[in-house]
Amino acid sequence: MEKNILYRFFDGSASDHEVEQVRAWVESSPENRRELFRERKMYDSILLLTTTNKRNVQQAKRRQKRVIRLRISQIAAMLAVVFTLGLLIPRTADEKNRQPAWYETVAPLGAKSQVTLIDGTKVWLNAGSRLLYSTAFGQQNREVLLEGEAYFEVAQNKVLPFEVTTSRIKVKALGTSFNVKAYPGETTIETILVEGEVEVSCIQKTGAAVNDIVLLQPRQRLTLQKSTNEMTVETEEQPSDDSTNHQKEKQPAESLPKLQKTGISTVQTTIDFMIQTSWKDKRWRIESEELGSFATKLERRYNVKIDFEDNDLPKYKFNGTFEDEPLEEVLRALALAAPVKFSLKGNQVILSRNNKFKQDHHALYEQSW
Repeated sequence: MEKNILYRFFDGSASDHEVEQVRAWVESSPENRRELFRERKMYDSILLLTTTNKRNVQQAKRRQKRVIRLRISQIAAMLAVVFTLGLLIPRTADEKNRQPAWYETVAPLGAKSQVTLIDGTKVWLNAGSRLLYSTAFGQQNREVLLEGEAYFEVAQNKVLPFEVTTSRIKVKALGTSFNVKAYPGETTIETILVEGEVEVSCIQKTGAAVNDIVLLQPRQRLTLQKSTNEMTVETEEQPSDDSTNHQKEKQPAESLPKLQKTGISTVQTTIDFMIQTSWKDKRWRIESEELGSFATKLERRYNVKIDFEDNDLPKYKFNGTFEDEPLEEVLRALALAAPVKFSLKGNQVILSRNNKFKQDHHALYEQSW
C-alpha cells in the first residue's frame, strides 16, 4: 500500500475510493494490519515533532511580543493532531493477552477532531469528547463508546451494524448519518438522525439494555432524561410552501417514530435539527438558544469558564452565525446583538446585563426575557 494513501487515510483527507482500498488491504492479511500500526506510529511521531517545533517557535514569538492572536481554527488543528495520537495505540500494553485492546481518540476542550475509522466511517468529535473502540472493530463488531458529542457518517455494512454506546443509550445503524450528544455533566442525552435509519435503545444503570426501542426517521431527535429514563421524540415540522421544491412536505402521522414500547412521548417541533449539528461545520449557527446553554458550548469550544452576574441573563435567547472566530470576536458579536456586557481575563469570562442596550431596544427584546 502506498504511504501517501495511508497518510491521507490517517488525516481524514482520503477519498472514498482510497478508504475502500485501505480497508480491503488491511483485511487481507494480519501482516498488513501490523504494517498499518507501524506506519501510524511513524506518522504520529512525525506530526508530534512538527507540532512541537511549531509550539517552540510560537513561544519565542510571545517573548518578543506580548499579544499574539491565533484563530481558533489553527489552535484546534494543532490540538487535534496531538490528541489523536492515541487513536491507533492500544491502551492495553500486554500483547500476550488475547483480550481485545482498546484504542482512544480525544478532542480536548478548545478543539474539535475528525477521524476516519478502519471501516471507512467518518467521525467528528466535539470539544471535550472521547471515542473508544477495540481491536476487534471492523472484524468482529463495529462498536464504539462515546463520552461527549460526535457526528457520524457510517459506512454501510449489512453484516456488522455500527453501534454507539453512551452511559444511558445505545444507537445502532447500518449506514447513515447522525449526531449523539452525551456529556457526563448534562441532564439529557440526545440523538439527531440526519439520513438513513437508526435504532435507539435505553440502557439501565446496571449496563443492561431494556426494551425501550425507537426507530428514528430522518430529521427527528430523541432526548432521554437521565434522572427518569423518560424518552421524547421530536419530529421537525417541514414548511408547507409548495413552491419550494427542495423542501420536504410535512411528515404524515405514519412517518412518526416506530415504538416497541408505549409511553414514549412524540411531539412536533419547529426546531431546525440541522442547526443543532452545525458545530462540526465551518459555519456554526445558533438559533433561539438560551445564553445558559450557549455559554456551556462556548466553554467547551474555547476552553474557558463563563459566569453570569445576573440570574435571569442565562434565559435570554440568542441568534448568531460564526466562522471560526476567536472567542473575543464571538463575545463582541454577542454584545452587539444582545443586552450583554462582557469582561475577558485569561480563560475567565463574566457576562453582565447591559441595561442601556435593553432600554434602547426594549420593543425588540422584551419577548426574550
